[in-house]
Amino acid sequence: MSSEKKMRKLYVGTSWKMNKTVEESSDYIKNLSDFMNKNTELINGIEVFVIPTFLAIDSATRIVREKNSGLKIGAQDCCWEDFGPFTGEVSQMHLKDLGVSYVEIGHAERREIFMETDEMVAKKTAAIIKNNMKPILCIGEEEKPDDINIALNFLEYQLLEGLSRIDKTDIKNVVIAYEPVWAIGATASAPLDYLSKAMDFLRNMLNRKFGNNCGDSQDIIYGGSVTPESAKDILAIPGNDGIFVGRSALNVDYFINMIKMASEIRKLE
Repeated sequence: MSSEKKMRKLYVGTSWKMNKTVEESSDYIKNLSDFMNKNTELINGIEVFVIPTFLAIDSATRIVREKNSGLKIGAQDCCWEDFGPFTGEVSQMHLKDLGVSYVEIGHAERREIFMETDEMVAKKTAAIIKNNMKPILCIGEEEKPDDINIALNFLEYQLLEGLSRIDKTDIKNVVIAYEPVWAIGATASAPLDYLSKAMDFLRNMLNRKFGNNCGDSQDIIYGGSVTPESAKDILAIPGNDGIFVGRSALNVDYFINMIKMASEIRKLE
């Protein structure tokens, strides 16, 4: 499979974890939406999304509708059931009703701290697809091995488990976020050649398992200590469709700079 980039959209997204009040979130969304409205040509072909805390989703989607900026809002998790006796959980059906476009699932913190299993992730993937939203399915090995093939075998298993409850025709509606656990919260992202090998492997594996060259067109993005300094090089990796940013994007100006970098990469294609 050729790893040359196709002329398709680049993703620039951020998940805030448990940060920012509702008021702080609203100010951020307003500023970002204003930037996008003033720079429509610059963001052409770029999918910008923000995943705030649950409490800020309603105000965020209202602002986006009012400003009509094209910004997409996501959620950091969901339950696999639409409704019922699941105290403390959030229904993906209710998220859809609020105007959510993406739901992040399977993040390393959910798996480690809250004991989320591959089966739970698979059920959530299916529920999100059923409600016409896009899952951002996070996968990643826990440690950087001496032999990358160990990591690749783990990624294959984890990804196939996450996709196991959906029809293969729906895989194209999943955004795969490759986030090596050892790079999350680290001082630097994973090495560029390492990322390139992992993403090429994932695409080839999807082609092999599901046919029709589906892996070539699959949306695969990278997350894990993306900074304003590293974003451009990561975006330029052949076969990478975008960046999924954490703490560096809590500053709206830094995030806007990353969007500008993605625009520069698009112009080089």
